[in-house]
Amino acid sequence: MNTSTPKKSEFISDENGEFRMRIYSSEYIQKNGEIYRVSKSGYLYLIDFAEHLEKPWISLNFERERKFQKRKALAIGLQNSNIPSYERRAYKKRMGWTGA
Repeated sequence: MNTSTPKKSEFISDENGEFRMRIYSSEYIQKNGEIYRVSKSGYLYLIDFAEHLEKPWISLNFERERKFQKRKALAIGLQNSNIPSYERRAYKKRMGWTGA
């Protein structure tokens, strides 16, 4: 049986300093630390404090996805680097930046 589970949250794009996500069936955008709900016609509605208290998972999803995208970009950057990871760790240890 081939059934697909619907995605609860989906990262859409990161353009012009905007961070867009589709959570369940609604689309949200984060600009300058503020979270807006995007209507079907494209208008932005600021999420007020009461809605933040009612739906705390919106900001939690944004933070989780932002951390994931940052880790993903770092991993891609390190893969494209010519410096092996053991040399990078040895250098950081010599400089005293890590304890390991």
